[in-house]
Amino acid sequence: MTSYALQLNNISKVYQDGDNENTVLDKVSLKVKPGEFVAIVGPSGSGKSTMLSIAGALLSSTEGEVIIGDTSLDNNKKNWIRVRKEKIGFIFQSHQLIPYLNIGDQLNLIAKISKNKDKKEFEAYADELLNDLGLLDSKTKYPNKLSGGEKQRVAIARAFMNKPDVILADEPTASLDGPRGRQVVEMIRKVVKKQNRAAIMVTHDERILDLVDVIYRIENGKIHDVKSNM
Repeated sequence: MTSYALQLNNISKVYQDGDNENTVLDKVSLKVKPGEFVAIVGPSGSGKSTMLSIAGALLSSTEGEVIIGDTSLDNNKKNWIRVRKEKIGFIFQSHQLIPYLNIGDQLNLIAKISKNKDKKEFEAYADELLNDLGLLDSKTKYPNKLSGGEKQRVAIARAFMNKPDVILADEPTASLDGPRGRQVVEMIRKVVKKQNRAAIMVTHDERILDLVDVIYRIENGKIHDVKSNM
């Protein structure tokens, strides 16, 4: 029996617009295995970011079920907070680094709110991540001393610090040029594969789609085309 890190089962999202209903997602289903790197593509307004927000316990669905690991999300928002803290890592369009913390402290902040309080274990894991991402020698640098690509690599390390079941990346290359954007996605793929995590990336950048395992296209709220690079 296949074990999935993330399952979306018949997810719909409907907004009331005056007397009309606007269906953003229409019975979307998706399953992602550990170690699988998935891309979601489609035109603006097609429901990509809404789907990612529902998968990340940031937004409720109108219908359907979200299962992360062995946890089914319900309407208990306190449960959502725990799931986000323990099971999900987020990478956003902007790195959203804290300007007065150096790279090491950015990661230690995640350690402090994690369920695992073993400081030495976290420090060793942080160093391993930074080494994998080519940042270990920059551990004491502050964000204003980093390039755009380096800042986004720190954001990748931060997303993996809580050892999540699922990584969700929302347009992680949007603020980067082509070569830097590709490097960032290569880094995400490297850590996903090494740690056997599941990852979903929403993107408009078709130049990086060869780096993912499966490509889903959303249009008009429906997933209706699937391509596999596996």
